[in-house]
Amino acid sequence: MKDDKEKLHVFDSSGLYLATKKIGKNNPKAEQIQTNNEMRMRWNCEVDRAIVSGVSETEIQQIKKKYITDRIKESVDIFGSQPERLGSIIMTAVTALALLISKVLDKARELSAKFFEKELLPPIAEPSGGRTAEIIPQTDKTPKQEHSRLKEPAVNPSAQKQEPQPKTQAKATNQETPKIPPKPVMSAEAAAYPKLLKIYKELNRQNGIIFDAERERNALELERDSLKGLAKLTKRGELQNRIDRKNEEIDLLKVGLSGIVKRYGFQTVHDFYKIFAVSKTANDNYQDKADRQEDSIYKRLQNYQRENADRQTKHTSKSKDKRAR
Repeated sequence: MKDDKEKLHVFDSSGLYLATKKIGKNNPKAEQIQTNNEMRMRWNCEVDRAIVSGVSETEIQQIKKKYITDRIKESVDIFGSQPERLGSIIMTAVTALALLISKVLDKARELSAKFFEKELLPPIAEPSGGRTAEIIPQTDKTPKQEHSRLKEPAVNPSAQKQEPQPKTQAKATNQETPKIPPKPVMSAEAAAYPKLLKIYKELNRQNGIIFDAERERNALELERDSLKGLAKLTKRGELQNRIDRKNEEIDLLKVGLSGIVKRYGFQTVHDFYKIFAVSKTANDNYQDKADRQEDSIYKRLQNYQRENADRQTKHTSKSKDKRAR
């Protein structure tokens, strides 16, 4: 029976990952420890994949508790301390987590396909004038069209041929010009968002490659399982070799997820996603403040242009009346 310290070191129930155990020199159980460490690393790679795929931390914790923590306790109660049973316990948990990942990814692909089909729908005809309403997807990164008007203030056609205004009036007009306030202060978390977003996209590209490789592997497995007669004897071995090579490729791709975040200084994929979530929230808040400020400036400038145009129109009318007299 293992002591409490050793169990806590190997099976940390507070986190998503499984800690590997150090192998001392001349340890008679070194081979078994190494085998179990490989199983733990396999679970950790699947956790990385689950996080990138959008599986919630709560769901990962539930699978870990149900298929690893509780199963180990049951095994110790029934069979005593048998480290060789750990590998099969962890592989069952890996399979359960992989199944959940597959469901989440399939659902995400379906939603993405539906959204894409919706974007490709033809314009909807208006019954009154026979015109069509253009369907433009609105996203958080779509610039507001009205903001572009700030760059080119509207020109009042009636004021193009106006007479020079008195200096006093011009001075008063300049005093009423709305002042543009400084932009909101961007926090360090919001400023880091573009860099973190690149890492996020890189992880998703890697995950897409894994997804495609798994589909190829699954197709090979279906082909192998559907073999009949003589083909079952002649082609099964070749297909199995291709499946094994594809599984090795998938394992390396999964390890690559942690390699990506470590390259940028993060210890784990989970650590990166926690920091990314904070940065994204800070960036969204900053963009919201900036957009609201820009809307306010636009409205003030629009009111200023309207009032200025009215004054110019009145001044032109008075000048014409004086000349008529």
